Amino acid sequence: MLSVRRLESGYGRIRIVAGLSLDVSGGEYVGVLGHNGMGKTTLLRTLLGLLPVTDGTIEFDGLDITRMPTHQRVRLGLGYIPQGREIFPALTVRENLAMADFGGRGRDPKAIDGVLEQIPRLRPLLSRLGGELSGGEQQLLALARCLCGRPKMILLDEPTEGIQPSIIDEIVDLLRRLKRETDLTLLLVEQNLDFIQALSDRVLLIQRGTIVGDMDPERLHDTDVINEFIGTSAASRKAAV
Repeated sequence: MLSVRRLESGYGRIRIVAGLSLDVSGGEYVGVLGHNGMGKTTLLRTLLGLLPVTDGTIEFDGLDITRMPTHQRVRLGLGYIPQGREIFPALTVRENLAMADFGGRGRDPKAIDGVLEQIPRLRPLLSRLGGELSGGEQQLLALARCLCGRPKMILLDEPTEGIQPSIIDEIVDLLRRLKRETDLTLLLVEQNLDFIQALSDRVLLIQRGTIVGDMDPERLHDTDVINEFIGTSAASRKAAV
């Protein structure tokens, strides 16, 4: 589904992603774990085309998308849920969802209803402004908005940041259900160890803008591994609740 080779990108002359290579198969859920500042968000933004590639290649679903503009990548089925959610606060929940329907893989009049069946918590909120929702509700809206575009693959950046445990559990249940029922593929950047372990088939370790390891999620119980790649495991797990 996704093949990245020797990828380099960054901000101006500052190289953040530095010769990174990875592969994600169709239907696979892959986590990316690393200290802050190691290039995780930069990687996702580059994959979507929000940052230019300075070297290397990106292939998605058999096509070279290295120089392709963002809107074309989205229409091919690449979805993105950014850190901080970035919903439209002055639009209602329904209008937020409708915006995604316009930008996805062709308009589908049943897309919004289908997503609301998956995330029924949003139904009574359809007339509420996005900015009036709680952090957890905004994260559900961001996920629903992405799903309205009918993505083949989602790039998901730090979805648990600042939201309550009950909605974190709801997101885990939803993503597990989508994995069972569809061929959705997921690349997940996350610091919440319990969350990334609950969803990932495997976890990639990133340091200084390149992938340095590929491990089974069960190894997230290994204190030495966690201390090396994201800091003390106790502190990280405490931050997750």
